[in-house]
Amino acid sequence: MEQWFAFPEASNAPMLSYQGILELMALPGAVLIMLGLFTRPVCFVLAVMYFVMYFVGPFQAGWLTHRNGGDPILLNSFFFLYLAAAGAGPWSADWLRNPAGEAAADARWAPYALGMLRIMAGYLFVHHGLEKWFGIGGGRASININTTRGVAGLLETFGGPLVAFGLFTRAATFILSGEMAVAYWMSWAPRGFWQSFQVPGMEASILFCFLFLFMWAAGPGAWSLDGLWARGRGQARIPEVVPIRSSGGRIELSEQPPEGKLRKATES
Repeated sequence: MEQWFAFPEASNAPMLSYQGILELMALPGAVLIMLGLFTRPVCFVLAVMYFVMYFVGPFQAGWLTHRNGGDPILLNSFFFLYLAAAGAGPWSADWLRNPAGEAAADARWAPYALGMLRIMAGYLFVHHGLEKWFGIGGGRASININTTRGVAGLLETFGGPLVAFGLFTRAATFILSGEMAVAYWMSWAPRGFWQSFQVPGMEASILFCFLFLFMWAAGPGAWSLDGLWARGRGQARIPEVVPIRSSGGRIELSEQPPEGKLRKATES
C-alpha cells in the first residue's frame, strides 16, 4: 500500500529497486493469500524474495536481527514457506478447486515446514532476551525481574530456546504470545495504528504474537524434543496420510500403513 498508493505514507524505496519490486508484489500477493487463490506458488515466490531481501537489506547493517530490523522479514519469509507447503486450508479458493490435493499436501509437508518456522522463530526471539538481560547488541541490560523489562527478558531468554528446540512448545508459545500482546499494547499501540507500522519492532511484535498463538494450536511440527519425547513413549509420530472420499462425498484423511504391512496384508 505504501508503494502503490503512498498510504499510510510513501515508501522510501525506489520503485525499481529490489525492495521496491518486492513491495509492489506484496499487495497483489497479500490479496491472493487472503483469498487462498494460488496460495502455494504465490507464497513460495514471496518466501524466496523475502529471504533474499534480508541479505540485500537488513543484513548489511549487521547480523543481530533484533538490531538490524530483520525480524519481520525473516518471519514473513519462513511463514510464507510454511504456507507454500501447507496450503491455504479449508476456507480458501484453492480448497474449493481441489480439496483432495490440498488435504494430502498439507499432511505430507506441513510438519516439516512448521519445524523450520519454529526453529527460526525461536532463534530470532532469544536475541531480544539477550539484549534485555545482557545488553547484547548495545541495549540496556536489566536482570531485575521486578521490572517489566526484566520479566520480558526472562521470558525471551529462556522461551526462545524452548521454542527453537521444541520443548514444552505449546505451553511456552502460549505464554510468549501473551507477552507479545502486552508488548504491543504497552509499547506500540499508543504511537498510533498506522504510524507504528513504520517501526520494525512493532511489526515483529504482531508477527511473534500470532505466530506463537498458531504454534500453541498446531504444535511444534517436525524436529522437536517434544516429538522425540512422545515417540520414546510410543505416543506420536508424523503419519503418512492419503485422502479418501467417503460415501457421502466428503474428503477425509486416512493414515497410510507402512509399505511392508500393506504388502503383507495384500498378499494374505
